Amino acid sequence: MKLSKLLATAVLMSLAACAVKDDKASRVALRGGDTTPKGEVSADLTVGGQPGQIMVTGAIVKIDENKTNYDEPSDKMSLNPAIKVTVVGGLSADGKVVELDPDFKPMLNLTKSETILTEVTSDTSYAVLGCSDDQVDASYTNGLTKKQVEATADQLGSVISAKVVFVCGDLKTTAAALVIKADTLVLNSANIISTAQAGMVDIGANKLALNGENSIQTIGQDAVTNVLPAASIEFNVTKEAPGDATGTLVISSKGGDIKAGAAKSTIGTSDQQKAKDQQEEQELSGKMALDTTR
Repeated sequence: MKLSKLLATAVLMSLAACAVKDDKASRVALRGGDTTPKGEVSADLTVGGQPGQIMVTGAIVKIDENKTNYDEPSDKMSLNPAIKVTVVGGLSADGKVVELDPDFKPMLNLTKSETILTEVTSDTSYAVLGCSDDQVDASYTNGLTKKQVEATADQLGSVISAKVVFVCGDLKTTAAALVIKADTLVLNSANIISTAQAGMVDIGANKLALNGENSIQTIGQDAVTNVLPAASIEFNVTKEAPGDATGTLVISSKGGDIKAGAAKSTIGTSDQQKAKDQQEEQELSGKMALDTTR
């Protein structure tokens, strides 16, 4: 599939998701990859937003032979130790964390989508996003020409493709779709952040290199009512996963909250702050839980 068609598809999916309003009244938070609901059920129609669905596929996913009790084949899969996934729902008007809809449960898959990476395999350029000259490893760029690229924060969509793509520091976007395709993707203390409403972050590479602590996160927008899901994340590495002596990557999504103005009719300011504190504590505990499974 051509990258231009891929972007068009991603944008159409984002617009379709924006047209769907969430009218379910009871939700619970999912944390740390544990599929057991742990939050309180919300009985208010003005519920918090869903996190974006996270799909991780390819060489960074493996079968965990130590898992013997599972309901679905995907439950027996685990991630490369350098990579973690965490999701958390938004706060509802009653101050309770929204329940995770089964459609938004993070998914792992061994299938490697190599077709859309065919073009970048034969590309003769490299792209740099937010990196200084000393952060660009010359061993990756020999024989390649630097490509001028830019991920504009507020445009409809951005497609960045090259033989090698380097990402450093903060890359923030509200675009409906952010697409990054590379034969080799190098993340160097990178923080890729999307605050798009029901958008998509689609990142694919044949090989992945991690330096330092990295993150890919989507954050839902707060609203008075009918909070839309955060942008979804698709992360695919087809051939080569990070080695043992590499950095780390956290892939996360957080649903938007019902704005405080709408919540005043059901809970007081102190209760709202307490709920916020609980949400942050739950999100942190989820990340810690993932750490303990390494």
